[in-house]
Amino acid sequence: MKKNRSLLFRAFSLVVPATLLLAACTPAATNTPAPTAVPANTAVPANTALPANTAVPATSVPADTAVPAATALPEGVIPVEDGATIVFSGWGDETEQKIYRDSIARFNELYPNVTVDYQPIPADFQVKLKAAMVSGTAADVFYVDDQLMTAFGPSGKLLALDDFMTEAGTSRADFIPALLSIFTRDGQTYALPKDWGTLGLAFLPEAFEDAGLDLPTADWTWDDLKAAAEAIAAKGTYAGFCQGADWARFAPFAFGNGGSYASDDFTTATLDSPEIIEAANFVVGLKESGALVTAADVGAGWCGEAIGKKLVAMTYEGGWMVNFIRQNYADVVWQAVPLPTGPVGKADVIFTNGIGVNAGSKFPRAAAAFAIFVTGRDNQGEIVATGFAYSTHPDQIDMVVDPNDAAIAQGGTFDLTRVAYWGPNTGKVNDAVSQALERVYLGDQTVEEAFAQAQEEAQAALDEAQNTP
Repeated sequence: MKKNRSLLFRAFSLVVPATLLLAACTPAATNTPAPTAVPANTAVPANTALPANTAVPATSVPADTAVPAATALPEGVIPVEDGATIVFSGWGDETEQKIYRDSIARFNELYPNVTVDYQPIPADFQVKLKAAMVSGTAADVFYVDDQLMTAFGPSGKLLALDDFMTEAGTSRADFIPALLSIFTRDGQTYALPKDWGTLGLAFLPEAFEDAGLDLPTADWTWDDLKAAAEAIAAKGTYAGFCQGADWARFAPFAFGNGGSYASDDFTTATLDSPEIIEAANFVVGLKESGALVTAADVGAGWCGEAIGKKLVAMTYEGGWMVNFIRQNYADVVWQAVPLPTGPVGKADVIFTNGIGVNAGSKFPRAAAAFAIFVTGRDNQGEIVATGFAYSTHPDQIDMVVDPNDAAIAQGGTFDLTRVAYWGPNTGKVNDAVSQALERVYLGDQTVEEAFAQAQEEAQAALDEAQNTP
């Protein structure tokens, strides 16, 4: 999920009492025997119990008819259309694509008569999916982010999954509650969270040793970060701290100072608040002192790559760093700790994406079954084991085993952590923050001027959302 990773953590604290980045899990789907198909023309006596591993052909069960207990379908399996073929699309690199090819194989152990045609779209996913939806050629099942939920949710292009979830023995309560907020409209669930991620302080131990400094710890504050970044930059072997003009990396600074991008009801932008201005001045002060560089400043594509190339000492990055470094810079020794504490407290930001179903699918039951399975506890457990992402099920919180990944995931436990969602126009609000930071980085505006403009832009986006049916 690179950069989208995709809370008995603070989403857990927010909502359980509300709370990234994972508790024993139920047996994995790979341990469930594949059902034995009944010949299509074989009648099943109503009062005859079938062996536990025998599947009733979906054609014998009308779409709106509950499966009789005597059919004994495997737990969590729902009747689907006979011979269904569904197309599944999402973004992601080869690592992510393998995750979902493996998921499809596990799905087919339970649904052997459903063909899943996986068609990943690594680039321009939202643009291409929107065009395909207009032309009637969109996939049956696809990734849903806040932008696609905004585009498809109100227009009836996403299938509500609640009834299918009930059939499968799945409920909203099975998921980390905060993650569902993006995918809920009028009390209905239009996608299920597929994974989530947060940020940690990733660093190069050798850079600290070179500067004669102690390594970062979970007890660090903003002042510790500033002092270390300045000392390492002054030594000159490595750049100090890497951060771009990015709403996501700025978010923990904003939240850790008691700020937010919008009010809790998503009606009022709060980007010109004293808390936001103070946080922005802290970050910009790092840049002005030379302690902060962007990835482009040091010749890297992103700050995680700058760590891999040993160009910078520190950055805020997510659990996707684990596989990225392992695959691209296997000889680089790096570590991670939870983010430093701000003036008001510890804070982080949570990212999530979901999997939804095209309301126009010819095989809605098979499509819904796939979405429910892929996001279900068994498959999520398998995904967590790969180190790719964190489970969206709170009872799997302890499954993250890589120490760096586990340290990063602790950001979800912080009291001030927030899910990166501000209503239907979340993307526009976040863009306003990134663009404000960019203007300040370039020296075009002061912090106060840039965030006053961002406030106006974000408020217009929130007003637009409120006025859209």
